Amino acid sequence: MKVIFLEHVLHVWKQWEIKEVSSWYASNFLFPKKLAKPYTKQVEATIQKSEQKKESERRILLWNKQELVDILVWEVFPFTLKWSWNKVYGSILPKDIAEYISKKYRIPVTKKHIDLWWVHSALKTLWKHDIYVNFGENYAAKAVVEITLES
Repeated sequence: MKVIFLEHVLHVWKQWEIKEVSSWYASNFLFPKKLAKPYTKQVEATIQKSEQKKESERRILLWNKQELVDILVWEVFPFTLKWSWNKVYGSILPKDIAEYISKKYRIPVTKKHIDLWWVHSALKTLWKHDIYVNFGENYAAKAVVEITLES
């Protein structure tokens, strides 16, 4: 009997995998636990439609990522830090950069997208710093954060 599995079971089968199993195993174990259902032409058509929908959504998402990269590439994001007696106070966190980008460009960016590849936590020195806004799957924009003193 051909069945299609509805859930992923580690090292046994994957979700939406089609396998030939004994009718006893299917009717007494898989169907009561709702791990699988009989494979029919209707099920096949439904799976194909859902796969096509997922593929089209993935392509739109990739297209949007490229558009976001094109917007952000080599942009300069200005930030200021307080200072007193030749000492600079504060730092610029990835969260601050993400909030700035989100507000200015209305792009859904979080701190997880900001890559400060040479610094582990924050920017604390004055001048220009290269950062990467990473959207995954080889979509990253190199931008610049310019830190100046608050006057």
